[in-house]
Amino acid sequence: MKRLFALVSLAALTACGSGGKDPIVQAAIEEFGGFWSREDDTPKAPPRVVTRADIERADVAAIQARLESDASPTLMYGAASNGGFVTYSSALQQQIVLRGAQITGTRGMGTDLLASWSEGPDPLARRTPPGSWPHGVRRFYELPAIGPKGEVVSFDCHFEPPAPAEMTILQLRYQGVQIPEICDGPTGHFENLHFVDSSGSVWRSLQWVGPKMDLVDMQVLEPYTGD
Repeated sequence: MKRLFALVSLAALTACGSGGKDPIVQAAIEEFGGFWSREDDTPKAPPRVVTRADIERADVAAIQARLESDASPTLMYGAASNGGFVTYSSALQQQIVLRGAQITGTRGMGTDLLASWSEGPDPLARRTPPGSWPHGVRRFYELPAIGPKGEVVSFDCHFEPPAPAEMTILQLRYQGVQIPEICDGPTGHFENLHFVDSSGSVWRSLQWVGPKMDLVDMQVLEPYTGD
């Protein structure tokens, strides 16, 4: 079955909390209006839709992410960077860890992905123009298991030929290609999908994060440009 990117309504992307305050990302949120609900008796206005101007005003690396079964995405801001691994956090303290565009960990989105890494040159981890992507890569995933250590599973993945595509992500239009990634291993089969521009920047990606989870649909709103 050919996998396609689903259309996600911009109206679904709102900056809202559940009354809690995540100190890691609160400063960035407050840069464009303080969307956190306050614990008082004043009437609470409905959360407004996040715009491109909001993201630019915050001036912080940002992504939106959702499980394929979720109706709306979650806004996450870059909260920490450690050796090329960037942790993004949401208002509800959900977290995604990225190495480039490779999801290497998740927290609070269901069954956690403890860690993920790859063997060989990985165009998700290091920006690579589509014409220079390797034939494939071996991926490893550490999943929760009984005992102190997780269970490590591996998959041999190969990239299909790119197909021209265009995509709008939070009011910006991008031109690039879609590259399917087909993965097989002793424990199963899955298909990732990546939208990549001519420089090799991955702006949207559907990625497998475990057998008990839907694929994560991740879109880059403001790329991380640090170390």
